[in-house]
Amino acid sequence: MQTGRRLILADGTVLENSEAGYASKVLWCFLKDVTMQQAATLFLDAEKTDHIRFEYGEMADEYDGYTECINIYIPDDNRVNVALKKGGEQ
Repeated sequence: MQTGRRLILADGTVLENSEAGYASKVLWCFLKDVTMQQAATLFLDAEKTDHIRFEYGEMADEYDGYTECINIYIPDDNRVNVALKKGGEQ
């Protein structure tokens, strides 16, 4: 049985088949079935990204305060990647 992975933003927006991971003070969100325009609308809105929950199977990680979008791009594997930093952090 395969477990689902999804992101839930502060306003309740659910992004199925998506993931998040933290490295070097950056929260990376890997989005499937989302266009660049949709990702920009969601992740440039600090109120939506102030709290992000990443659910994977029976587990979940929660990230708070990641309100500064520093990068949105589409790599070769047909997904949209978003990089967020905590607001006010250098």
